[in-house]
Formats: sequence, structure tokens, C-alpha cells
Amino acid sequence: MQIIQRYMMTIHDVFTITDVGICGAETEIRVLDGAAEVERVKFSGKCQSEGGYSRSYHGTHGLTVVVVKGPGRVVLEPFAA
Repeated sequence: MQIIQRYMMTIHDVFTITDVGICGAETEIRVLDGAAEVERVKFSGKCQSEGGYSRSYHGTHGLTVVVVKGPGRVVLEPFAA
């Protein structure tokens, strides 16, 4: 039986700067269990707030994330109740 871990996924700095100003963008991330890809997640829109955009994510213990396409950065932290 696998234990399910709850995470808080927070994405920061999803935007582009053009000659008309700050615009939304699309970012794609990979969720990894070691070297194995578990899932790809896409975010689109504009996120430039200091706290970023957070959402809950459930998976096995020890997952990591990496941005594979687009601007921004993402943090995946185990959720402490």
C-alpha cells in the first residue's frame, strides 16, 4: 500500500514582458518520482504576485517538480497540517 502525501504546489513569475507591457504566459512542469515522470501540469495566465499561485497536490512521498517549458518557477512542499 502506498502512502499518499499532500503537497502545496506554488508557481511564481508566469508572465512575459512585451512592448505593450506585462502579458500572461503558459508554463509546463513535470512532476517527478525520482527520475520517473508522474505527470505534466500546464499553467496559463499571469501570475506575478509575491506569494505566487498555490494549489493542493496529492501524490506519493518524495515527489519533485521541474519547469520544462515557459517562464516561471515552481515549488512543491509537503503540506504540514
